[in-house]
Amino acid sequence: SDVLSFNLGGMGCSASVISIDLARRLLRSHEQRNTLALVVSTENITQNWYRGNDRSMLLSNCLFRCGAAAMLLSNRSRDASRARFKLCHTVRTHMGKDDSCYKSV
Repeated sequence: SDVLSFNLGGMGCSASVISIDLARRLLRSHEQRNTLALVVSTENITQNWYRGNDRSMLLSNCLFRCGAAAMLLSNRSRDASRARFKLCHTVRTHMGKDDSCYKSV
């Protein structure tokens, strides 16, 4: 009953940044005192792997790979001395509504 789970699938590597920001916001709320947040992010491009011989299509095979990372975030004061890093702030900018940004791809 005290576990929240969010699936941010289909967002690629940007889901990592979004999930860290989501965890940060949850940990800052007054209802979530002395709480831990585990962020696990994976990337698997197996379903999009190009197996042909067209050289222009092989670029995505070189740029993207499979990988995973995990981060444990805490808002407990007793964890501050043990923490290796401190999350100071997160910045997310969505420029998809701007036609020039959309067309840049």
